Amino acid sequence: MAMLCILLFLGCSPKVDSSYPDIVYIGWDQEGASQLFRINSSDEPVQLTDLSEGVQDFSIASDGRLIVLTTFSEGGSNTIWRLDSDGTNYVQILDCQEMMCSQPVWFPGQERIIYERREVTSNGIEGSPFLWWLDVGSGESQQLFEDAETRGNAVSFSSDGEWLSYLSPEDEGLYVYNFDSRKSQFFPAEVGMPAAWSPTNEKIVVPNLDLVIIHGDEGDDHLEHTHDYQSSTHLFIGDVRTGEFISISGDQTVEDNVPSWSPDGSQIAFGRRPPGTAAGRQMWVMDLDGSNAQPLLNEPNLNYGPPTWSPDGRYLLFQRFDLSHPEGFPGIWIFDLEMGNLIEVVSEGMQPQWLVEKS
Repeated sequence: MAMLCILLFLGCSPKVDSSYPDIVYIGWDQEGASQLFRINSSDEPVQLTDLSEGVQDFSIASDGRLIVLTTFSEGGSNTIWRLDSDGTNYVQILDCQEMMCSQPVWFPGQERIIYERREVTSNGIEGSPFLWWLDVGSGESQQLFEDAETRGNAVSFSSDGEWLSYLSPEDEGLYVYNFDSRKSQFFPAEVGMPAAWSPTNEKIVVPNLDLVIIHGDEGDDHLEHTHDYQSSTHLFIGDVRTGEFISISGDQTVEDNVPSWSPDGSQIAFGRRPPGTAAGRQMWVMDLDGSNAQPLLNEPNLNYGPPTWSPDGRYLLFQRFDLSHPEGFPGIWIFDLEMGNLIEVVSEGMQPQWLVEKS
């Protein structure tokens, strides 16, 4: 990992001609409907879809060749579509009648996904989430768990496809499941956010609630001075084989979330904000043991979305929202870790994902 040169703090010279991989994101067409767009560092955005219902969310296959997306619900149901990553050959593969289908996630190396499925009542209220498989070629769909009453959401896979992680609303935690051994491991995850997998597929990082001890100033003797406790959100690294679960946020009173593991496994990018304030979430990086934590950005009136590392580890991709203009739209930005500069990709867009096609 190259040494960081942080523009906002160290006065580095920005480099505007960075060449980064293609990006797919949700933007808006001339009629105001949300659509998928594709952009790279040298061209204008290309609109990939033209769906009157509007795109709700999407996922890119691990080889970069296919995309699945869900549409917004109209009248209590929505649809799932498949398309090539150049915007051609898109077809509807599932009509979710009286259901809300969302949050598709590709199974690595296979043409199937897991998605969340919720019943929608006649008055538009969504029920609990259940996880379903979907074959993107045949359109066949079946529930993930043998017990049809098992709920789950916020799925993520290890890159080798050996492990599945998901949140359990009932148990207020996160399970990791091994497809070979058919065994599960449980981790606390009261914040309710998906796990980020290490490149070696042996560990996860997940935010969870933690208590910070605040020591009184009546001397250095721990038994003599007063103590107070404040709840924080810290990042924890969990070993999926042993169940070990260790905080890496230290004893700071912070709200750490949206973690992302660097491709070389050496660092975690994440969002941090002071709890109980109206300040926006800023982008930070730190080593795996919590050391060398440093902010990349420090603009409290801006809120930065979940970061995603580029495959070579040079760039962080995220959306940004101006809290001083709540009626506005988010934009998509990149932080170049090598040069230390912030790059605007598009002024209006959200949910960006890297697109890297593999042969």
